[in-house]
Amino acid sequence: MLDPYAQLPPLFQDISAHDTQLLFEDTELSNGGAALTAYAKLQFTEMSDYEREALTQGLLKYCELDTLAMVMIYEAWREWCSYG
Repeated sequence: MLDPYAQLPPLFQDISAHDTQLLFEDTELSNGGAALTAYAKLQFTEMSDYEREALTQGLLKYCELDTLAMVMIYEAWREWCSYG
């Protein structure tokens, strides 16, 4: 089965992998733990505007996918319950 979170784009798309590692340890938001860490860094870490914007956009995409997953689960449960 294809992991939808693996389809999210990297946080920093227009710089080299080496420079990405210098900016931020994680280059993907592919699980809840990484998202929580990124959110905490936004609150408590000094960073450039570029880093802040990249993290914010990455979190928005991650949350959008999470919300879509919850809606799909809700719709499936509602459909299953309507058969009874």
